Amino acid sequence: MAKPLAAVPDLDHELDALYALPLDEFTKARNDLAARLKKAHQTEAADQVRALKKPTVVAWTANRLARSHPDLVHELLEAGARLRDVQQRSLAGKANAAEVSEAAGRERETVRELIAAARTELSAPMLDRLTQTLRAAAVDPGVAPVLAAGRLTEELRAVGFGPLEAVTPKQRGPSMDERRAERERLTELRAEARRLAAEAKEALRAAHEAEREAERLRGAAEEKQAEADRAATKLADAEGR
Repeated sequence: MAKPLAAVPDLDHELDALYALPLDEFTKARNDLAARLKKAHQTEAADQVRALKKPTVVAWTANRLARSHPDLVHELLEAGARLRDVQQRSLAGKANAAEVSEAAGRERETVRELIAAARTELSAPMLDRLTQTLRAAAVDPGVAPVLAAGRLTEELRAVGFGPLEAVTPKQRGPSMDERRAERERLTELRAEARRLAAEAKEALRAAHEAEREAERLRGAAEEKQAEADRAATKLADAEGR
């Protein structure tokens, strides 16, 4: 059996370099990397790399922004997380409209700054699609880390407004990073569902206790009212006599 070649030293670094390449160099570089991994007897990694999708123009531009303007992209992802949190709290009655408006305004302003940085490179329709992709990634906790890493392969479409609406990708298969991010997202969603179910159970218990207390107070009030009525009757009789 042939002796395995030395392993690729840092696959994450190799992938970063791959996604940073001009689009017309992506496919060849991806195949070269997969071949190197296969020669190193890293068959599973080689298959995963060879399956990586070439980014669309919009996704590649978003990735480039993540590298050329990391502070702005970080600010966008923070704004998206803030908007998602405020809207969720608003549904629970724990945030007001002003907070939602402020968070949404911050998210829109950061998107505008990033679009301005790409304005000379894309046509108006492509800029609109880039805007949709940035907004969708910002409010989706499963996609946000993929954008931060500059490894998007597809453009996204934010339907409606904010994280409480659907975020739908165009029909392309998920990348290796996106599959991992989706698994992490599912774990977070399961934890969130368990937390909300526990809170709902506690709120229901508190409501039942409040109903029982209200019933007790109502009974006590009726007794007091009956005593007051009897006293008023006695008073009327006495005055009549």
